[in-house]
Amino acid sequence: MSRPATNQSRDREQLHKKFAAMGLRGYWQLERDDHRMEPKIWRWKELYPVLMETTEVIRPMYMQPGDLLIQPNFAWHDHANNSKEPIIWIDALDSSLVNYLTASFRDEWDEGTQQPLTKSDGTSRRLYGSIRQPNIELGSGVPYHYKWAETLEALQTAAREGTHDPYDGVLLEYKNPINGGSTFRTMTCYIQMLTPGQTTKFHRHTGITHYHVIKGNGTFVVDQKDTKEIHWTEHDSFTLPPWRWHAHGNNSQTEPAILFSVTDRPLLKMTGLDREENG
Repeated sequence: MSRPATNQSRDREQLHKKFAAMGLRGYWQLERDDHRMEPKIWRWKELYPVLMETTEVIRPMYMQPGDLLIQPNFAWHDHANNSKEPIIWIDALDSSLVNYLTASFRDEWDEGTQQPLTKSDGTSRRLYGSIRQPNIELGSGVPYHYKWAETLEALQTAAREGTHDPYDGVLLEYKNPINGGSTFRTMTCYIQMLTPGQTTKFHRHTGITHYHVIKGNGTFVVDQKDTKEIHWTEHDSFTLPPWRWHAHGNNSQTEPAILFSVTDRPLLKMTGLDREENG
């Protein structure tokens, strides 16, 4: 015989109090997050003045525009600007995941304000490149330096040879130089080219992707119904939420557009949660 609804509600409340006192929660008590992530763009013309103001308020390897530098987990590093101009770059971190897993920790550097340079420029590429010493100790990762000139050459060569994907244009991945896997265990980086006037087909996949515009201007379309259009230009950054139909468009009829992106899909692949669907 079932209990009256009022008794069920009272009994459930009392049961939940007992759970709370013991540090427990029933599975039915877990809150369901109905928040839907939406695409967002950070426009360079708005972002740049704020970055310059930040340098006035808030007091590694040599890098040049377009380079990609890999900093392994728990590796000492610092930043120095030896030029007379400001330097701006993007940091892509998995710190939210690390903090969620309560695996974050840090040590303070106590040997001066800047680390001494003990190795010459290019050491990482000599140690971890395609021709390298045997038995190299990897430690916590591969501190590799992907040069922009070589990246651009590879991208242009792939475009000339007809290596085109109908959903992403000319797409190349920054591979781990040791094992050929993703750039990081939890994230991977891509560089892609949209040929003049190109519009890609729609597709969708799990994982969050963050884009940064290296060159050109175009349109990013999200959703096939009630579409959202993001118009981007050089140095803008924008995000793609998980499992949303999307397509790229190059607005120039004469010049290619180039996009850099970083995504957490390697993490989803490790857990068997990675999915992709073509339109």
